[in-house]
Amino acid sequence: MLLRNAKIIDLNGPHNGKTLDLRIEDGLIAELAQRLKAKDGEEIKDCAGLCISPGFTDVGAYLGDPGHEEREDIESLRAAAAAGGYTTVGVLPNTDPVRQSVADVAYLLGHNGAHPTDLAPLAALSKNLAGKDLTEMLELNGAGVLVFTDGPKRRVSGSLLKRTLAYARVRDLVVMISPYDETLVPEGQMHEGEVSTSLGLRGIPDMSETIPLKEALDILAYTEGILYVHLLSTAAGVAEIRRAKALGMKVYATVSAHHLQFTDAELADFDPNFKMLPPLRGAADREALIGGLKDGTIDAIVSNHVARHGEEKDLEFSYADFGALGLQTAFRQALLALDGHLSLAEIVGKFSAAPTLLLGSAPLHLRAAAPANLTLFAPDGKSKFSAAELKGKTKNSPLIGQTLPGKIHGVVNNGTAIWNQ
Repeated sequence: MLLRNAKIIDLNGPHNGKTLDLRIEDGLIAELAQRLKAKDGEEIKDCAGLCISPGFTDVGAYLGDPGHEEREDIESLRAAAAAGGYTTVGVLPNTDPVRQSVADVAYLLGHNGAHPTDLAPLAALSKNLAGKDLTEMLELNGAGVLVFTDGPKRRVSGSLLKRTLAYARVRDLVVMISPYDETLVPEGQMHEGEVSTSLGLRGIPDMSETIPLKEALDILAYTEGILYVHLLSTAAGVAEIRRAKALGMKVYATVSAHHLQFTDAELADFDPNFKMLPPLRGAADREALIGGLKDGTIDAIVSNHVARHGEEKDLEFSYADFGALGLQTAFRQALLALDGHLSLAEIVGKFSAAPTLLLGSAPLHLRAAAPANLTLFAPDGKSKFSAAELKGKTKNSPLIGQTLPGKIHGVVNNGTAIWNQ
């Protein structure tokens, strides 16, 4: 395959900002240069006006397989991911049964290699996500797992976190938490503030995030382990991570694209597609999250992709489940929300190099002999996102009807390519 006239967007890479031809052979980048001569039988794609970057990586998407394939299966998740520019998706362990054995990990990894989007297994931190006994972390690590988590909406007790952070130091394994204390917000529906009061909905205050976060960081300081804080949503949470990093703690953070674009004001019409965890917060929180990305407090942007079918979403707001789709739109949302705040190369880095590091791999750069793991996109232009574009089994996207910049044109990985129409 020969990709012509592509602008390279690869922060800290040797060709960042250059417009070059890329030759791909046997799954590798064979050559990068201007005006490469085509070989007989070579597929040629003109990429004039397009950008090429290292493939995007997501951390913490929900996969319904096994147990809830009616929401999302491997095929539907991969279709959505490829349409969003992702070549790797780290999927949560909250399947049924829970992903907590070597066989569970092998099942997932066995699907990789024949599709441009690989799935990276995140494994359960505690057996059956019950918050009591540790899983066989070293055994699971040997099977290919680096990151251990009980996922969002699971309170990790101080005792469990202390044990796991200390135990994980044996091999520099990583514990990932989403700080949220449900006991502080019984029946909470949305961010606690003026909007929740005006709508008469029970609020979810900032302290539901900051109290468990402060405890986790104190334990991290004591154990000297490695901690990922997944899905920051509050200004106070950003301040806590900034403080911890300044003290030299090994702590890394993510934010969802939804929280960069939207605030709790979106819930004024009781649209359950905006009902997610962590909840959409206030305008000041959104500004703080963007500031955290700019100064490096927040390392990566993620999709917070949670598929929920109609029977779980098409309900009165208080009864509707939490969760929104995000894989297909996250990058375009970031282009919109971060315009004027981060450069295009910096935004791409938050989708590629940073989350790749979080999953334990060195960032890929576009150079000769490197794997051809690529995302092709146009940063310019605008279009309205429609339900017809959704690739998964569900329609719970808050982006339907929204006008977004840019377009994902395709992904290349594992010697295969998918081009979006």
